[in-house]
Order: sequence, then C-alpha cells, then structure tokens
Amino acid sequence: MITSRRDYLLRMIDEVTRLLARALFQRKSGRQQEALQAIVQACERLFSMEAAQLFQFTPDQHFLMLIQGEPPLEARDKVLIYASLCAEAGQVYAELGRPEMAQASRLNALRLTLKARATFGSEALPDYARTPQELLAALPNLSLDPEMTAWQRQMEKEA
Repeated sequence: MITSRRDYLLRMIDEVTRLLARALFQRKSGRQQEALQAIVQACERLFSMEAAQLFQFTPDQHFLMLIQGEPPLEARDKVLIYASLCAEAGQVYAELGRPEMAQASRLNALRLTLKARATFGSEALPDYARTPQELLAALPNLSLDPEMTAWQRQMEKEA
C-alpha cells in the first residue's frame, strides 16, 4: 500500500513537472495564454481539484493541502513544484503586462519556497525547485514580512 501511494505521488509529480516544462516552452515561444493554461492544468492535477475551487484558498491553505498526510520529502517536493508553477505564472503575467498578478504570483512562490525549505530542509532538492535568491531577484524593492524574514534567516544559518 505504501509503495503504491509513493508510486502514485512520483507519477503525479512527474506529470506536473512535464506540464511545467510545457508552460516554460510555450511562454518562451510567445504563447503566454497557452502557458497559463498549462500552469492551471498542472495546479489542477497537483491538487486534484478544479481551478475554480482551488484558487479560492490562500497560499497557506494550499501549503497545508499539499503536505497533509504526506511523508516529509514528498510533501516538500509537492510544495516546491507548486512554488515553481507560481513563479512561472508570475513571469507569464509580467510578459502579459499584468504587474499586480505577476507580483502576487512571485510572492506566493517565494513564501512557499521559504516555508518548504524551513519546514522540510534544503538537501537534495529537485531540479525544478527555484532558489529564494532567484525568486527575490524577481521582486525588487520587496520588504519581507516577519515570517518570511525568519525563514530566510534560518536558511542562511543552515547554509
């Protein structure tokens, strides 16, 4: 039973990773709307929930939904793939001239990444994981809230 659950998680993460790669390709090919569709499809697959319902929740609720009942490494990887999807959505929104949506998506990506690393560690990260530095670079002049500042300091101490 545990092996079949782990196999299912690995297949699901692989499928979401392929959708993320498709979104990257479409964005770089100038097809931003198709990239957003791939991102939404990946989020729906990751959460096993339709977008209309999924995006009613906050990022903190998304975090809890992703980690609930999961072993630590699988939970971390699910959160990090979601953070990567948010970061990619931020890039697409920026290219579409929607700076508010770009900033909100990028901020979600940073919050999720910092929280995942603080909660589960930073060792043996998957290839799709974005670094906090990369995410911060996309958010110039951002003041981190106290919770995010604490997570960032914790990571710096561990480095």
